[in-house]
Amino acid sequence: MPRYALLIAYHGGGFAGWWRQPGQRTVAGELDAALRRLGEQGRPVGASRTDAGVHAHGQLAHLDLARDWEPARLRQALNRQLPPDIAVRAAARVADDWHAVHGVRRKTYRYVIDGGAERDPFHADRAWWVPGLQPALLQAAAALVPGRRDWRAFVRRGERRAASVCTVYRCCWRQRGRWWIASLCADAFLYRLARALVGGMVQVGRGAIALDEWRAALAGARVGAARQQAPAQGLHLWRIVHRDPPAWS
Repeated sequence: MPRYALLIAYHGGGFAGWWRQPGQRTVAGELDAALRRLGEQGRPVGASRTDAGVHAHGQLAHLDLARDWEPARLRQALNRQLPPDIAVRAAARVADDWHAVHGVRRKTYRYVIDGGAERDPFHADRAWWVPGLQPALLQAAAALVPGRRDWRAFVRRGERRAASVCTVYRCCWRQRGRWWIASLCADAFLYRLARALVGGMVQVGRGAIALDEWRAALAGARVGAARQQAPAQGLHLWRIVHRDPPAWS
């Protein structure tokens, strides 16, 4: 059976996450249904199990199909069958042992904050409204994050991995008018770690948590700074770097 890689974008607001869940609308479930309408039984495996409400611009997946599809035709056929909140951006034929999860080297998430004095209702489903952030504190909090750490203090219920060590390569904020955009790049993300880091940095940026407490949380202390959670709608899976990048159509 030929194996294909897919590059997928979706608006997460209407989904209970990526992974299949009985009785719930999920991204993987909609892809399964689209494939069945094409006469295929492939079940895409995603590189990142995004949570309910989290968006993706560059989700990576692989699947095995019965037919030998030309990749561009597969992309077009899937997009005709998918609902408007999912799009296959590219497809590629890959080796039979190519794996979307096991080959991941880095993931980049972006988080969008609306820092305007009043909420922008047209972006409320894609950003977190937080007025009054102090830029110097926000940037100081971000500068402390990168490094290889044991993130056990930030682990949320639902984390299935025994290991809690990973490396955050980059954490920074940039401002574009009313918008604050965080970029977080790591070799792996524990369950809701990106949202916990954003939530903690925002509390520092609001002056609600001291930088010393944030520093202690990053060192492994189970303090309040490690128990913050930014809401899902501002989080965007932006890019996945694979050790064997597909030759996209």
